[in-house]
Amino acid sequence: MISLRLPEELEKKLSEVAKIENKSKSEVIKESLVYYIDNFAKQPSAYELGEKYFGLYKSGISDKSINHQKYIKDALNKKHK
Repeated sequence: MISLRLPEELEKKLSEVAKIENKSKSEVIKESLVYYIDNFAKQPSAYELGEKYFGLYKSGISDKSINHQKYIKDALNKKHK
């Protein structure tokens, strides 16, 4: 059993929807939660969103993320010689 307090304006809107749909407020809330949870689960993860870009710009350097400062320094030294 869950009990919650709603802001007055939200409770008024809930009452209006319940009346229009000819349902109890509890039914409207349950259906809303089911809809929200179902759609929340369908959201792709950060990995899924970026997966098509992973490895797209391969440099062939396996430790680039670890030793990036060394590679930047080397590139700058090479450029300014």
